[in-house]
Amino acid sequence: MKHILLSLIVLLSIISAKAQDSTKTEKKIKIGIHGFIKTDFWYDSRQVAYAREGLFTLFPKDINNDKFGNDINGESSFNYSAITSRLNFRIDGFDAFGAKTFGFIEADFSGASNVTINTFRLRHAYLQFNWSKTELLLGQYWHPLFVTEVFPTVISLNTGAPFQAFNRSPQIRLTQHFGKIKLIAALIAQRDYSNIGPDGRSFSYMSNSLTPNAHLQLQYKSDNNTFGIAGDFKSLRPRLNSDSLIITTNTINSLSYMAYYKFSNKTFEFKTKFMLAENITEQLMLGGYAIASIDTINDFRTYTPTQHFSIWTNFIYHKSFKKFSIHPALFLGYSKNLGTKENNIGIYYATGHNIDNMLRIAPSISFKSGNTMLSLEWEITQAYYGTNEIDGTVSNTHAVTNNRLLFTGFYFF
Repeated sequence: MKHILLSLIVLLSIISAKAQDSTKTEKKIKIGIHGFIKTDFWYDSRQVAYAREGLFTLFPKDINNDKFGNDINGESSFNYSAITSRLNFRIDGFDAFGAKTFGFIEADFSGASNVTINTFRLRHAYLQFNWSKTELLLGQYWHPLFVTEVFPTVISLNTGAPFQAFNRSPQIRLTQHFGKIKLIAALIAQRDYSNIGPDGRSFSYMSNSLTPNAHLQLQYKSDNNTFGIAGDFKSLRPRLNSDSLIITTNTINSLSYMAYYKFSNKTFEFKTKFMLAENITEQLMLGGYAIASIDTINDFRTYTPTQHFSIWTNFIYHKSFKKFSIHPALFLGYSKNLGTKENNIGIYYATGHNIDNMLRIAPSISFKSGNTMLSLEWEITQAYYGTNEIDGTVSNTHAVTNNRLLFTGFYFF
């Protein structure tokens, strides 16, 4: 893999040099190679729900007592990792259909799952057309619920999840500019980030519904302020057939809403985001759906989505000195389970459906000098587990808390 990666870099560099030296083309082709080398060192005070060998932390696991009454999940752990070191290429210089175009591809070494860690994994791969007031993106990129202008400044790879949406998906995205206002419309499919269902996580639930994830967003942006609102619709078909081997076309539909705001200047940033979400497991957030009813004759099933409220707030301060700069930050997150839209029979396809509410406090500090950055973060996440009622709400709760200490080093290029 290392030899292939090195050969690819050399090949693209040669192509870039030849393209820029060529006198036969009207416009020069430019290939930019960027990325970073990153290494993480962390300690958890208890066992956590995670991805990528614990690097991507979500929330503390519930109490699980052994036969002597000792909490198995109360045991601590630590790990080191460099798998999120990243490489990207941007290719500029071509025009098409009256628009300036560019292509972008980015990958890291975190693999598509825990089984394939240390292998090259595609993050972004898209083509973009830029007209004077219109943009068209085709390919894999951040889901529009992950707003690239307003997302948490934290050190952890989770980037604020599960309080913040985290998802990259294949999509068709159209952006229309009206001065300081832009309208974003997108049709989205699923791949690496997919919903939970009867067969685990799979893109097939959306694919079989014949309905792409539809998103509409309005954003205002000035020199110091960014504000936006959005709506997101999704339809899934959990099963093609019942256990009685009869075709079933029942779907589960869900609507999610989002609002966000950011203020920034040279020394200070304030960011906040609110979501009222249904069945949003593909975003690595809490929730999903449950079975509302079962036809005992043909095994036809109806479904009802979970409903969750989440909000996060982020403060960042910037101070520059002669040879380095310092960037203290504070992240605050809160999520609340509002139950299922209809009563359910207790069978869930969800993440953390038995968590009533959850909160996180994460202070951090980063030191930047040249192309390097050293960061330290203390992430405190507390989840209140309990018993699900028929309406999906959670009662008889108890709290569990994880303290994560994270040290990270970056080298940007």
